[in-house]
Amino acid sequence: MNLNEICIIKRDGKRENFSAAKITNAIGKAFVATGLEHQEAMINEITQRVIEHFAEPTITVEAIQDLVETELMKVQPEVAKKYIIYRQWRNTERDRKTQIKHIMDGIVAIDKNDINLSNANMSSHTPAGQMMTFASEITKDYTYKYLLPKKYAEAHQLGDIHIHDLDYYPTKTTTCIQYDLDDLFERGFHTKNGSIRTPQSIQSYATLATIIFQTNQNEQHGGQAIPAFDFFMAKGVLKSYQKAVTSILSFFLEMKGYNVAENDVQKTVNQQLTTIIPSAEIQKEFLTTLNKEGFNVNEDELKHILNKAYERTRKDTHQAMEGFIHNLNTMHSRGGNQVVFSSINYGTDTSAEGRMVIDELLKATIEGLGTRGEVPVFPIQIFKIKDGVSYSEADYQRAMQNFDAALEGKMTFETPNFDLFLKACRTTAKALFPNFMFLDTPFNQNEKWDINDPKRYKYELATMGCRTRVFENLNGEKTSLGRGNLSFTTMNMPRLAIEARIKAENIIESNNSDAIEQEACNLFLESVREMSRFIAEQLYTRYQYQRTALARQFPFMMGNNVWKGGGNLNPNDEVGDVLNQGTLGIGFIGGHNAMMALYGQGHGHSKKAWNTLYKAIEVMNQVAEEYKQKYHLNYSVLATPAEGLSGRFTRIDKRKYGIIPGVNDRDYYVNSFHVDVKEPISIVEKIKCEAPFHALTRGGHITYVELDGEAQKNVKAIAKIVKVMHDEGIGYGSINHPVDTCHNCGYKGVIYDKCPICRSENILRMRRITGYLTGDLNSWNSAKRAEEHDRVKHG
Repeated sequence: MNLNEICIIKRDGKRENFSAAKITNAIGKAFVATGLEHQEAMINEITQRVIEHFAEPTITVEAIQDLVETELMKVQPEVAKKYIIYRQWRNTERDRKTQIKHIMDGIVAIDKNDINLSNANMSSHTPAGQMMTFASEITKDYTYKYLLPKKYAEAHQLGDIHIHDLDYYPTKTTTCIQYDLDDLFERGFHTKNGSIRTPQSIQSYATLATIIFQTNQNEQHGGQAIPAFDFFMAKGVLKSYQKAVTSILSFFLEMKGYNVAENDVQKTVNQQLTTIIPSAEIQKEFLTTLNKEGFNVNEDELKHILNKAYERTRKDTHQAMEGFIHNLNTMHSRGGNQVVFSSINYGTDTSAEGRMVIDELLKATIEGLGTRGEVPVFPIQIFKIKDGVSYSEADYQRAMQNFDAALEGKMTFETPNFDLFLKACRTTAKALFPNFMFLDTPFNQNEKWDINDPKRYKYELATMGCRTRVFENLNGEKTSLGRGNLSFTTMNMPRLAIEARIKAENIIESNNSDAIEQEACNLFLESVREMSRFIAEQLYTRYQYQRTALARQFPFMMGNNVWKGGGNLNPNDEVGDVLNQGTLGIGFIGGHNAMMALYGQGHGHSKKAWNTLYKAIEVMNQVAEEYKQKYHLNYSVLATPAEGLSGRFTRIDKRKYGIIPGVNDRDYYVNSFHVDVKEPISIVEKIKCEAPFHALTRGGHITYVELDGEAQKNVKAIAKIVKVMHDEGIGYGSINHPVDTCHNCGYKGVIYDKCPICRSENILRMRRITGYLTGDLNSWNSAKRAEEHDRVKHG
């Protein structure tokens, strides 16, 4: 056949003249990608063989590519593999060009799809939300084409890995941070429009905390957290108390006819009253000072003044906590009506001031938002369990003897904050927060922690509410303060297991199931190692890019030394080594699904599956340690908090492998090492099954249990669950239960189809998604809605 007469039909239907050079060039690129160069003779021969198959004067591009694959497989299978991968990549790129308009059309029409619902915290239907989504999709496309090395872009788009927050990749932002608020408050800080002085009351402390949240959120793409909220707010409580004493005392003295200089009274108060519950001895010394200054005040009068000041301070603190919660649920920090992804850690400040902060915060959380007490979504609250401070076995056993009396404050305990632990249990029973962080779990301990250190919070682990954990540090102090995650990338663990099983069945010719399983296990573990290394290199590539950011790109975070070390930079300096105290997370999803692919059983009840999953995460840790030494950076393994990702891998794998029962036959892969959400398992069994994985996932983890019915009617059960978590070595845990509110009449409880009081179907259903709450399941993407629907209660 005359080659000049052959016509090529392109994918868009257009026709063009045949060119053998295009086939030769494509094959040549595959040879080079495999590391084979100077193979012109073989390339030309393969090209000729392809042409020999032409039987008609017209042929499609796809048909030619199929022929190229067939001929390459005959002589160079490895080159054929590279050609196939390149072809898939080109197909993906072409599809994306047509998809991008489809995506844009969906944003314009505010379709209820997974693009618009990728972030449950964003109102994507608002103009600002649409702009955010437009920008996100276009920026991802830019990142694929121009910023990501090709091998990482291919791996992401083909579903081998998921590089998180790709839309923020060009901005060089980091993910999240834990604020050292004490440092910020004592030094003061500056924003674009001016400087902020050290606050002088609890109301100011709480308000400025929300401003810091709001401002810094604009310079990162992830969560924001306060690691020791009780310690940081305590100074504000004391200042408010001292001002209240000064005001009431000055008024009292004026009523008695004294000429009072309030500033002098304030100095005396500040010097002598350094706690909101002064001892009898301190009160006596203060009274003596007043009398020496010529003010005739007796003991009963002073007690009355101090009591009034205390109650005013408690009221002010409550209002401050109430305002703090309301602000964090209404102050928008980014486009799309997003409020700050805020978290606060507390529970170990035993001072009267810190205890008052915790107490009033818990009360304000129970009271909720608005006139009907809606459960606040933010901040995510984490109560720190610390033996000898907020918990002890003896106190627990004592409380269990008469739990109602203990909860009502009619018992005394040996640990100073055990009563607040009980109140925290009551609060989580009503409002789903706080979650619980266990500081005495071995991997959460810090050898520098000292009960007598007034700043011991520096050595207490704090977490992002979603689960991200920043603690160990190769390049500085082991602390959470002033540090955060740089970026994280997640492997598609079920795909590795599917591939391993397929290969094992091809290698083992007999029907020996044990031999096939063993071979599949070995292949799986090796592929986990290879993929972990691949991700570690990708994270390093992104880190190298992030280092080139200028300090002035993050004027608040770097300019105010929020990220420790940033304050030493000039605006035009690259951030460079300042970032090396951050963490890089090697994440994974679908541990359960991977075990189903290997064994047909999940790790919830199969010891064989549990051991394999444990070994896989041990392998990931070995790689993390390897790369810690290679680059001297804080690599760690992360139990990925999958929101948008939960369905993405599943959709891709269904297209690639078809539907595999028990593996990818749902709309989502199960989170990290979690037991299957549909698997019947008791609370204690679930905790025992998942606890050992916490020690291996030091980039972040969470274990939750699902309760049925109204938890607020059984606070004792909450306390028992927390004890099991404490005893079994859980690092971070939460307790889920339905919290429903009728919009029409305000009824709260477990509501099924309709409100039992007014029969309304307008119901607010508060549920936990990846660590934070949302009150409208319609804002969740389809995969997370399916996962929530499948969750069974743990008895």
